[in-house]
Amino acid sequence: MTSVDPAPAVLKEQSYAVVRGLFDPETAARLHQICERVLAQWRKAPRHDNPPVGPQANYMRHLNDPEYHRDHPDDLAFLLNALGAPQLISAIAEALGEDFLFFIASLYFNPAGQSEDGFWHKDKIGDEVDIAQNTATGSGLQIQIALVPSDDLELVPQSHLRDYTPAEHAICVADDARNNRSNDMPGQVRVSLQPGDAAMFSQTCIHRGRYHKDKLRRTLMLSVKKKVVAAHSLRQRGLDQYSDQPWFLLPDYLNGVNPEVRAFFQEFSDFYAPHWRAKLTEMLKYSSVLRTLAESGAPNPFFTD
Repeated sequence: MTSVDPAPAVLKEQSYAVVRGLFDPETAARLHQICERVLAQWRKAPRHDNPPVGPQANYMRHLNDPEYHRDHPDDLAFLLNALGAPQLISAIAEALGEDFLFFIASLYFNPAGQSEDGFWHKDKIGDEVDIAQNTATGSGLQIQIALVPSDDLELVPQSHLRDYTPAEHAICVADDARNNRSNDMPGQVRVSLQPGDAAMFSQTCIHRGRYHKDKLRRTLMLSVKKKVVAAHSLRQRGLDQYSDQPWFLLPDYLNGVNPEVRAFFQEFSDFYAPHWRAKLTEMLKYSSVLRTLAESGAPNPFFTD
């Protein structure tokens, strides 16, 4: 029997969906070029220290940080136009059936060090899943877009609807998770993608990535969060390393971004802007004190007993 890729509409039941040809080959190739440049810059001067740079690094966050595009503003606009492309947003909306916000843009790649299969897990999202209107799709979605041929995403369909089975528990959890890189996960599916194809999946399904030194991987990942969940998280915990993206306040940040895409990012910016401004105000308060102390020549009270 010929297998059929799950469509966005059935993600709630299947844990994942596949969108073939989300981007045409030319768009995928341009995104690949942009991501290669950003990755090279990140390796030399990372703007964000989680995850750390090193031979086993296999992903980086915040591709849309404007410092990675200071000399390439057209690249930033192209990247944002892809991350908010109408066909992508439409597929996400069909899969979730709830209001959602942009959350983070990441890049997954093969390590320079040792090859390894990733560890099987369900993302830890705590009480966020209980806040969503539809708990079957968790707190949001991960969308992986292949920039080169890839079959490095593996998952267990329908595992987001239940707890671990005994066999899954033995791999993912038991014995301090010492078996969580096992290749014997029951019912696992390896998702094969060509450049421009996308796989979207629920964070609460069992999944993992594969990271082999000798097998090129370049996967652009867009993460979105349900708006009601984002509001809950912000009330409970404030800004975190994902949502803290104050560059959206820059007046020219969305220059060159298409109007419908601009609206998608503007909603994210409007949602978090008061918290970015509050943090910036706090930083300015202390920096002005330090500047005044430096000008006065007085001992710095922050560094004396």
